[in-house]
Amino acid sequence: MSQEFSFGYWLRLKRKSLDLTREGLADRVGCSAATIRKLEAEERHPSAQIAALLAEIFSIPPDERETFIRFARGDLESEPGAPVKDLPRGTRTTPTRSNIPAPVTGLIGRDKELTDIRAYLLSESIRLVTLIGPPGIGKTRLSIETARTCLSDFPDGVFFVTLAPLEDPGLILPTLFESFGYVERENQSAERLAKRIGDKNTLLVLDNAEHLLNDIAVLVSRLLSACSRLKVLVTSREAMRAPGEWLYPVPTLALPREGFPLEVENASQYSALTLFTERARAVRSDFALTNANIQSVASICTQLDGLPLAIELIATRVRYMSPQALLERLTDRFVLSADGMRAVSVRQKTLNNAIGWSYHSLPIEEQKLFSYLSVFSGGFTVEAAEAMFSDGKVDRPVADLVNSLADKSLLQRSFDAYDDIRYNMLVTVQHFAMDRLVRSGDDLSAHDAHLAYFMRFAEQGDRDIHGPSQAEWMDRMEREHENFRVALDWGISNQRTEAALRLLGALGWLWEVRGHFSEARKWFDKILSLPDIDKYPAVYANLLNHEGRHCWAQKNYRDAHAFLEQGHALALKLGPAGERLLADNVNWIGLL
Repeated sequence: MSQEFSFGYWLRLKRKSLDLTREGLADRVGCSAATIRKLEAEERHPSAQIAALLAEIFSIPPDERETFIRFARGDLESEPGAPVKDLPRGTRTTPTRSNIPAPVTGLIGRDKELTDIRAYLLSESIRLVTLIGPPGIGKTRLSIETARTCLSDFPDGVFFVTLAPLEDPGLILPTLFESFGYVERENQSAERLAKRIGDKNTLLVLDNAEHLLNDIAVLVSRLLSACSRLKVLVTSREAMRAPGEWLYPVPTLALPREGFPLEVENASQYSALTLFTERARAVRSDFALTNANIQSVASICTQLDGLPLAIELIATRVRYMSPQALLERLTDRFVLSADGMRAVSVRQKTLNNAIGWSYHSLPIEEQKLFSYLSVFSGGFTVEAAEAMFSDGKVDRPVADLVNSLADKSLLQRSFDAYDDIRYNMLVTVQHFAMDRLVRSGDDLSAHDAHLAYFMRFAEQGDRDIHGPSQAEWMDRMEREHENFRVALDWGISNQRTEAALRLLGALGWLWEVRGHFSEARKWFDKILSLPDIDKYPAVYANLLNHEGRHCWAQKNYRDAHAFLEQGHALALKLGPAGERLLADNVNWIGLL
């Protein structure tokens, strides 16, 4: 049966013509939305009962319903009559040529992406689309499913080429000739390939092109220029930057929002939970989401950033332990080393392999910066990265290196409320980078540089929040809350006493205004345990003043009095150097 106007394609067109979602049609038919998706993707044929219901829903005339049901069930070629009414004309009787790998699992949570990418490929003005994203995001699987949904749109063939195994660029053209089914023992040139493709309406899918980008970009540009009806879909961790390229960043799977009520009844709207459940059921048939385990499953998926490969690898561990036990063991090493299927490529067997494949292709300076950036938490700015590398650890401009890592999907870009660019790492990628940093022996210096930068940043903010830019600086400092936590933890754990005292003291006003009283007290109590705290009386007095004021604001007058009296004594001993501290202290004691 032809794929050009298959039943799945017809069903998709008719559903959309009635402005029905898959869920809406499923409700009318009495089946699941997943069943409708499989029918449209030609993964299965409807039962006679479902086909009859569809005929009724889409108002197929009674005298044509028998033909329609046979068409729906894949038996149109044997019917002697005319084509079903409303079917697009030009139905073919031979299948579209294709070498698309047959999927062994269903694609979950990618309906929007499939619709978007197919719309790109069917646009007359778009001929080259690149799916970009970090390791494990599911670019390959999405490209395969996209190619399957496009079979009816490219009657002259849909061809899938796996580039990952190719180390020698000289093998690219022979591999393409083989994938197209062209037997050319000699003259396997780009010109010859373009001549063979000609004006055929064809889709070429090039998977995992990141390690051959320069050669692929040149070849694709030549083929597109010579073949007027050829379209190309590429998957890569980095853009090719070829003429006419349209980028499609593949997102992570949908996750529940923090604090949002989560129940089994609404779990299906979060594709990350659906994927976890499906893969867990594949290894343990009795597994199901329940009110008892759903929060643990959601926490696991959130810690994995909704990354499909990570979820698939970890979900199989449900065979040996409960979701709660799995959550408790979810360390960075456990996640990175979780083993996958035996039959997949080595780079897909573990997250460590998947990320390592990208890491080892980086230039040395980018590898070094990549590992150093793992000390940030909650994102960072270029200025922060530049400050950490101000001592000449790298020769190229840090901004260029950061942007190069972002282009290769190892960093994520975002914009804050002030349109400033921030960069972040997915948690699984950060675990890998931190492991590399520790192995290099540079973790101590990287954390010290991080602490020093955010101490200075907080002190500048503490000065500027008392000026005309108060609101802006409050927001800027609040955005670095996670980095302040990491810096404080490092400073206290490694007895960087002065820096820890200065940092927490500089956060005193901000954390009072933003109401972070309990967290400030937690860090204050930890700092008090440091053995050499009395060596820094000025910064210690400042911190005592702030904590005394925090206690006063919370009506904890006993502790407020004790801290302020202690700060008062230290300020007096400092003499003229402690006058400002003494003025603040006397003011707050007066309020108390």
